[in-house]
Amino acid sequence: MKKYLFTTILMFIFFVSYAYEVKDNAVVFTKIIEGTGNIEQTHSNLESFFAIKYNDVNSTIKLNQVDKLIYKGIFKDLGSYAMGMWTIDANHTIEVAIKENRVRVKIMVSEAIFRSTGNSLTQYEYSVPNSSPFTKKCSNSSVSKKSCETAFLEIEKRAEALLLEITQFLISDNNTFEDEW
Repeated sequence: MKKYLFTTILMFIFFVSYAYEVKDNAVVFTKIIEGTGNIEQTHSNLESFFAIKYNDVNSTIKLNQVDKLIYKGIFKDLGSYAMGMWTIDANHTIEVAIKENRVRVKIMVSEAIFRSTGNSLTQYEYSVPNSSPFTKKCSNSSVSKKSCETAFLEIEKRAEALLLEITQFLISDNNTFEDEW
């Protein structure tokens, strides 16, 4: 009965939650934001946003053009497993395409790392789109199906939250960081 209930809840979350697609061996979350202003100002605002969000822009930025930005980041600690002895991190790439008065943001997640939280350096990588909930098991047999499912739900929540943060930042009137004197 528990398994049936869990599966039903999981399927409900899939159909009600944010839209994503599996493309080029990655799970891709996409959002188009309208009303962002001119390209130069939007680019500047996005640079400011990512500088604050990731603290160290120089190590996270991979491409910085006027009409396109690419950042790398990590969704850390996607859950605690085996009484806190293990956690999962997922690397993600954020690709931002900028046009006049609109922006397309894509967050792509392809791999996750199931790692020990203790003194051990043991870790297991697995492919997110080739694991549960997209398939019947996790792509790495050392990671349980339930851990992959739980981590994916957390990835989905964090991707949605990041897209919402970017949207709110770009369409708000207070997205500059200059102090008023």
